[in-house]
Amino acid sequence: MSKPIIALTASWNMETLRMILNQDYIHAVADAGGVPIVLPCTTDEEGLRSALDHADGLLLTGGADIDPSLYGEETLPCCGTVTRIRDDTELVLIRHALEKKMPILGICRGFEILNAALGGTLYQDIGQQYGSAVSHPRYDIPGGDAHTVQYLEGTLLKSIMGEEKGYVNSRHHQGVKEPAAGLKICAKAPDGLTEGLEAEDGRPILAVQWHPESLYQRLPVQRRIFQWLIRAASR
Repeated sequence: MSKPIIALTASWNMETLRMILNQDYIHAVADAGGVPIVLPCTTDEEGLRSALDHADGLLLTGGADIDPSLYGEETLPCCGTVTRIRDDTELVLIRHALEKKMPILGICRGFEILNAALGGTLYQDIGQQYGSAVSHPRYDIPGGDAHTVQYLEGTLLKSIMGEEKGYVNSRHHQGVKEPAAGLKICAKAPDGLTEGLEAEDGRPILAVQWHPESLYQRLPVQRRIFQWLIRAASR
């Protein structure tokens, strides 16, 4: 049986005109049994759909902030740099993956763009708009244990992880405000901030705010998230 092909999105650097992708994503997919391929940031919608037709699953990776206009807000000073070509690329990919009933995994920015694409909203900056005793952007410990998350009862994510809670890293200053219709919360931080979303109707859609690709070698339980994607993409 051939290995499932997993399409990954990449960041786009407007200054150097180069795509960027942390190799941790590549390793995580390959180690879980998939074949990773990286899709370009492009305005060629037909080309994106055609490329995705050759894949079995979609992984939306981390990166820069999302254009607030996508969820009906003006850009505030607390919002970071946005890259609209990447936003538009991922919107096309999300729509096509949903049409194909393709498994989708979102990580960090991928968690946020998935929610925005389906009609949810975001905090442009957690510290200024949500406030918390939990320090979410812990860029000083990118692979470290920044805080715990609670896996909610009766969710796909809890069944995947097989435990009540776990330690995660935190490389985000934005977050989910209102979940999109059709998505339900499956993980929360100690301050109540949403850290995981999944499909309400059982479709193979899962997204987390943390970076399991930077954790799974030290915390093997985090590998299960990628193993789920590979299993779902193999059906």
